[in-house]
Amino acid sequence: MTKTKKLVLTISLVVILACGIWASVLMGGSAPTYDGSKVDVVGLYENNSNYDNSKADGAAAIMVNQNLEKTASDNVVFSVVFNFRGYDTLGESFILIAGVAGCLVILRKSKAHGEESDHE
Repeated sequence: MTKTKKLVLTISLVVILACGIWASVLMGGSAPTYDGSKVDVVGLYENNSNYDNSKADGAAAIMVNQNLEKTASDNVVFSVVFNFRGYDTLGESFILIAGVAGCLVILRKSKAHGEESDHE
C-alpha cells in the first residue's frame, strides 16, 4: 500500500470518526422525545388493557390492538420484529451478507503463482 493510499485512508477514517462523535454530541444534547415519567410499567405489564391506545392508526393500530390475537406474544416489540416484520428483517440480513461477500470478492488480493498481481 502506498503512502498516498494510507494517508487517504487515515484521513477518511478520522473524518468519519469526527462526524460520528459530532452527531452523538448533538443527539445527546437534544431534548428527549418521550421521557416515560408518567407510565406505570409494572401496571402496564400486568394489565395492558388499561393502556390508552386510542390514538394509534394504520399499521400501529393493528400491531397494538390485535397483537395478542395475531401473534400470541405478550411482548409487542418482539412480535413486531419477529412476526410482523420477520420477512423484512430476513431480507435485510441477506442483503447485508451479499454486500459483505461482494466487497470481499472485489477487494481481495489475488496472487498468481505466489506473486501479487498489480490491479491498480
